[in-house]
Amino acid sequence: MTLAQVWGVAPAGIAAVLVKVEVDVSQGLPSVGVVGLAQTSVTESRWRVRSAIINSGLVWPNSRVTIGLWPADLPKTGTSLDLPIAIGILQATQQVRLTESDVTFVGELGLDGGVRPVPGALAAAIAAARAGFTRVVVCPGNARAVMAIPGVRPIVIGSLAQLVGVLSGSAQEELQPEPESIQASDAEAPDFADVRGHEFARLGIEVAAAGGHHMALLGPPGVGKTMLAQRLPSILPPLTEEMALDVTAIHALAGALDTDHGLLAKPPFVAPHHSISVAAMLGAVRGGRLIPGAVTLAHGGVLFLDEAPEFARPCLEGLRQPLEQGHLSLMRVERGLTAPARFQLIIAANPCPCGLATDRAESCRCTPMAKRRYAERLSGPLLDRIDIRSAVTKPTASQFRMEDAEPSAVIADRVLGARDRAQHRYCQHYWQLNAQAPGRLLRSEFAPSEHGMDLLVEAERRGLNPRGSDRVLRLAWTLADLSGVNLPGREQVSVALALRNQEPGN
Repeated sequence: MTLAQVWGVAPAGIAAVLVKVEVDVSQGLPSVGVVGLAQTSVTESRWRVRSAIINSGLVWPNSRVTIGLWPADLPKTGTSLDLPIAIGILQATQQVRLTESDVTFVGELGLDGGVRPVPGALAAAIAAARAGFTRVVVCPGNARAVMAIPGVRPIVIGSLAQLVGVLSGSAQEELQPEPESIQASDAEAPDFADVRGHEFARLGIEVAAAGGHHMALLGPPGVGKTMLAQRLPSILPPLTEEMALDVTAIHALAGALDTDHGLLAKPPFVAPHHSISVAAMLGAVRGGRLIPGAVTLAHGGVLFLDEAPEFARPCLEGLRQPLEQGHLSLMRVERGLTAPARFQLIIAANPCPCGLATDRAESCRCTPMAKRRYAERLSGPLLDRIDIRSAVTKPTASQFRMEDAEPSAVIADRVLGARDRAQHRYCQHYWQLNAQAPGRLLRSEFAPSEHGMDLLVEAERRGLNPRGSDRVLRLAWTLADLSGVNLPGREQVSVALALRNQEPGN
């Protein structure tokens, strides 16, 4: 008997990790043992593999079989390791010969020897590609998803017996489906051409898209806060290839994509209900595995909180770290994990519980204490981390009768141009968006003009805190990029102060 080594992939946190499956077949009483922190779904694979091998016309060894999964200290879950375990046993018993080292196997085995799709095949292919593997063995149900990954060629098989024939040269693999390099959203995104009025709020949305800034929309109910937020993705640039791989892997492992879904092209738009739990918002750790929350699912895109004061206080305060650092650290007793969470936060809120505090046509029915309690649900530290605060009022009758406004495509071109200018400016640094630029360099290497700086100093004398000052500088640079100006001046700093400090009713 001998020792065999085969590569597979298992989910780990919000990504997938390569797992070396080592199979040792030795003399001793017939038994099968799995070592390497295998969860129940993995340990049960020994019985699925045994039946699959026998029902495929192959021989199950009447010996002592030990299956080791490396890294041994990483919890393994899921059924994607069924196929590499089966190939490892067949290789150890010399029923199949695996000569290539750039092949990894992903698939669940049925008792009849058929290979079934697994939810994490797309994330598995991404992990394999980043580890240098060029071929991934999958079933037809996962083939189209794997084909979307650049540099990876799927070997499509429908059963274990067919795979053995392909490896021995006596059978052909399945025909590959039509490739889908990148899949866009199924539905058309809402367009800004539908929006009437809201000039200042539209400017704020455009600035937020161009610089990656967070934004708060404040105003009475029914005036268009949600409508404006839902149109932000329509002016955001498509995901880069690297970001598309990360975002798609997160959604695939969270079970949010079909097994044959390709790469996501557009930034995700996540809008949880205000009854969401803390674990669902920030994520949870179960069995050593990270369950992505809304903040991680919004990575690379937009997190929209409608009626933000109605969210639980821990959900809102838990956003502080990802807003500043772009990731979320979850420390639990059994394991501490870090999840990516670089998103744009858009919140919508009413001025009071009834929402009519700023409405001229109707009077507010809320008591002063009710207004105070409602306002305190959004803490000062959280609001201070939001760059843009825009008041949204009801459009006038004449604005409702206006022709179609500027469409999203035109705005998206300006946003893309502004981001290109920012990336060129920051090409020697680790960040690419103005919202990510550190305040220290915004006051030295990327300082605004003398007149712009004088206006900022005056605002600081009137009470603008250091964090707010840094965010005004970031907004000023975004406004300069949108205007094609090489250096923010007094005009850009003035508009940036208005975008940050405007309050409802002003």
